[in-house]
Amino acid sequence: MSLGPLASGAANSFDIEQCARDIDRKIQGKMYKQNPLNNWAIFHGDRDAQVANSFSSTMKQCLETCGYESTPPKICAVKPGMRADAWVRELQNQLDQGCQMVVLLLPGSKGRCPCYDDVKKFLLTEFPIPSQVVLTSTIQRGKNLRSIVSKILI
Repeated sequence: MSLGPLASGAANSFDIEQCARDIDRKIQGKMYKQNPLNNWAIFHGDRDAQVANSFSSTMKQCLETCGYESTPPKICAVKPGMRADAWVRELQNQLDQGCQMVVLLLPGSKGRCPCYDDVKKFLLTEFPIPSQVVLTSTIQRGKNLRSIVSKILI
């Protein structure tokens, strides 16, 4: 499998058959040439600042591991965090046309997130940029956060 170039400029590649057990680790290096992530944001509910800090810290580690140039995200608290109209209003106030990506740390658990539909509809129709929703209950479980962040990054 051929990936992006190494720092030396040589091709980064490995034999996928011989490395089948280590494929996840092998692809955690810089895979492709990508534009720097210089204008992005993480939104979280007013009660989830700790969750946002954990997510942001893990995202920073993954960005560094992958050699992805970036600047720290704008981190925005939404008050009250359980109301969809508050999320939409905060997105309208904080996002600008240069924003490259937004991550939303929405309160709730699978199937029980009161804001999801309204927030995603707003982003898809009014501000179409790459966005990813992660439920705070998923992050609070504490396991697989690095895997979740890596998938968002990819």
